[in-house]
Amino acid sequence: MLISYPVLPARPETEAEDAYLERILNTHVLSSEGRFPVSTIPTTKGPIHRWHGGIHIQGLGEPIRAMADGTVVAFRFAKQAEIYEGLGQYDTSFVLIRHETQTGESTSVAYYSLYMHLANRDDLLPDRYQQLPPWLRSPACTPGPAVQKPSNLKVWRKDVLGFAGKLYDKEACHIEIFTTQAGLSAFWRDSTSVKQGAGSADFYGDAHFVIPANRDFAVRHPRAAEVGAHRIDFPGKNDFALPLGTAGRNTQALHVCVKLDKGQRIATSHVLKPDGSYEQLGAPVVQENYEYELFQLATALYPDCPSAGLEWLRFGRVLGSDTTTRNENWQLVRYSETAVGYIDLAPEAIVKLSDADFVHWQGWEKREEGQTAKAADGICDDERTIKLCQGADYASRTKARHLVCKAPSEWDASDLQARYGRLREPGAIFASDAAWQKFEDHAKKMAFWTEAGLGERSVWHFHPMQFVRHFRKCGWLSQSELLQLVPSHAIRTGKHVMWEPVNLPPIKKETDLVVAHRIPLNKALRKYNITSPMRQVAFFGNAVQETSWLSTLAELGGQGLWYSPWYGRGFLQLTNPENYCDYWAWRGLKVDAKSRASVIDAYKKIAAQPAGQRSNAALVDSNFGMDENIARYRDDLAAVKRPGSDDYKIAPADSAAFYWYKMRMSLYADQTHALERQVISTDQGAKVLYRSVAFWRASAAVNLPGAINRTYSKALNGFDARCCAFGVALAVLTEVPLPDAQKQMKLQFPEGYERRNP
Repeated sequence: MLISYPVLPARPETEAEDAYLERILNTHVLSSEGRFPVSTIPTTKGPIHRWHGGIHIQGLGEPIRAMADGTVVAFRFAKQAEIYEGLGQYDTSFVLIRHETQTGESTSVAYYSLYMHLANRDDLLPDRYQQLPPWLRSPACTPGPAVQKPSNLKVWRKDVLGFAGKLYDKEACHIEIFTTQAGLSAFWRDSTSVKQGAGSADFYGDAHFVIPANRDFAVRHPRAAEVGAHRIDFPGKNDFALPLGTAGRNTQALHVCVKLDKGQRIATSHVLKPDGSYEQLGAPVVQENYEYELFQLATALYPDCPSAGLEWLRFGRVLGSDTTTRNENWQLVRYSETAVGYIDLAPEAIVKLSDADFVHWQGWEKREEGQTAKAADGICDDERTIKLCQGADYASRTKARHLVCKAPSEWDASDLQARYGRLREPGAIFASDAAWQKFEDHAKKMAFWTEAGLGERSVWHFHPMQFVRHFRKCGWLSQSELLQLVPSHAIRTGKHVMWEPVNLPPIKKETDLVVAHRIPLNKALRKYNITSPMRQVAFFGNAVQETSWLSTLAELGGQGLWYSPWYGRGFLQLTNPENYCDYWAWRGLKVDAKSRASVIDAYKKIAAQPAGQRSNAALVDSNFGMDENIARYRDDLAAVKRPGSDDYKIAPADSAAFYWYKMRMSLYADQTHALERQVISTDQGAKVLYRSVAFWRASAAVNLPGAINRTYSKALNGFDARCCAFGVALAVLTEVPLPDAQKQMKLQFPEGYERRNP
């Protein structure tokens, strides 16, 4: 699920996600009006608190963009602004988009995004008008007051929809995200209902645990070395040092968030306060390089099946099919203001959640007008909600952003009397017929609900910025999003540098690569924490090229190569017997030690010979006692569909992510990407590519490790082609601006970019 904010101010790559959100909230969101989920109207009889399903933002020169791929349900492109007597001008232009995506194998997410009060046609300067999508600039789109319902009109994340218009003479655009009752039921999880065990299997974001009171915490990790420093021994590698804890017990339940971020493991404990809120307990427990060492930690702590062990360390539970005899997860957790200790988080009594469960101690809560005094109208009577919305402190503002509120839409003109009847009572602002008539006329000019064919009068509203922030943690890709990663053209280097179209066959059968492996690929990305935008960019910048643009899982010409049958297979091509054998050991599959050693030795001897003298005759399976199961395991890494086999479902994707972890590719992907614009001369003229040293290192790590520090060396095959995929991945997966010809970081899309329309 790819999603971004409706405004995308320039963002330094080093700026953290939460810091970026706070900056947008502080600079673009109007805090004095249009609050979510309640907006206050001052009257002579006292304030009236009406449900308000969105927020008001100012563009500050930035265009208003589509937050995700979707289909336009309805729009209005007004010719000029309207006037509300006594308040000033307001714009009625809007775009309403329906989005359908997934956050996991079994969770569909359908929601709407609304962009209201977009600038009218007459107020748009020529340079801004030219940024509008073609369907708004089409001669068939005549600006006017009518609501238009296009047929199957697709929009894409980051597409410009317009610019902030006027609301009562001020620059403002109303942004709203809502879903129906059925839509919410499909993806909402009530974390308060999970009393023990695990929540949703559609894990994303951070791991969360509820540790009951009076649990024992230990000084040492029970698997640590018994002699010398407190550490986990890595065979043949540097050991992993562990801090010592303090023995003791927690006096109250702990709500623990575990974040894996750029190598760090950050565990933050919270406790329940008497007023029902949660507060942080002491300082977070931070372990440097923990995440970068998860491959070695899983191998050391779960020797029978490190793959399953990784899931214990990553998720706090095993979500996949692999198993281990060590069903434990010893971690360092703060249990008092002054003490940390080791505790096993595996027992059933400890609740295990993720952000997919909308964790309640972070503030997520549903509220609806059914809980208020007069449920039928649009006025909020819930004092708790009102108090949160009026609170000026950070805790109140944060809590209000996590409310999910069911209320009547303000864009439905069919029920104005029912919704605002209290505003017509004696002494209220619309008590006179003249005042009501002006308001009714104003509301009808903005309304679209009936014309757009929307049924339910009351819908569930999210704070749009918090909704975006929440689902940006997901990283689960739909089929359409995955196919968009394939560039329309790519470099091919032979005697000449060719610029060639990349043609994809129609995707229509269960056996097509993208159809068969999309879910396993998403599971592998989730398991190995390849979910941040730049990690996915580095992964797909290589995987899309290595799979010949998502068309094959086997190295082209593999059967005829000197290292056959150990040629490349999978999304990141696993080559040579050592990598294959390491992967089987990772999955808990046994390979005879003698056979392993002999085939690896034979491979190395052939590789040491001059290129023209290499032959694969000595690598025949029968020479090393490799049985038919080994051959099947190896072939499964390239299988699109193998009836009767389970491994084909995960191996091509899982092996790629395993190799990513083994080669510490995350370490390089997490480095700052100082993007460079590179002009390449081709048979079709000059073409522009984008690259970075960090992407070079990530690419070299899984293809030519010896070249990591030989930046842009010709030794790494096909790097220019990888850069073609890299640039497209930046456009599809991130909001990182690209350099233009003047080296200004201004472009949201590569020069010459042609988006695929899967």
